[in-house]
Amino acid sequence: MLFKNRSEFREAFEEYYNPLCNFGKYFLDDDEAIEDIVQEVFLHIWKKREELQLTSDLKSYLFQATKNKVFETLRKNKSYENLIAEYDRNKRLSAEEDVLANRLLKLERINKSLRHLPPKCKEVFVLHKYKGLTYAEIAEQQNISVKTVENHMLKAIKLIRDLLAN
Repeated sequence: MLFKNRSEFREAFEEYYNPLCNFGKYFLDDDEAIEDIVQEVFLHIWKKREELQLTSDLKSYLFQATKNKVFETLRKNKSYENLIAEYDRNKRLSAEEDVLANRLLKLERINKSLRHLPPKCKEVFVLHKYKGLTYAEIAEQQNISVKTVENHMLKAIKLIRDLLAN
């Protein structure tokens, strides 16, 4: 048996409580958490007092147990922080996926509305918006004036807007 009675336990608690708290502060900068840890160490010893067999002196055991408990707490806190970071990352990805899905839906609606454009108007629109050609390049390729390309684009945009509004 580790302690014969409560007064022996109380003496050990009073002797080592503050030194253990100060020791724990080297590893964890949270006074309340350190105090909780040291109290948990003493509570564990009290509960296991009848079966606990120390291989070293009480002081060494208490300091090692406190250090182990601090490291366990740090690991748990790190896991919690990782979970929060993962949640935030997933939330951000979900928001990005929503934006992407909305863009894809809009693009799909635009593609469907292209089917309703006159052939030449559709061709000019696709060359400019999808292939990235300038008005001058389209005019040269199609053997039409730049002004005609502008007119086709204006007509295409107006028709697409009208179709998307419905």
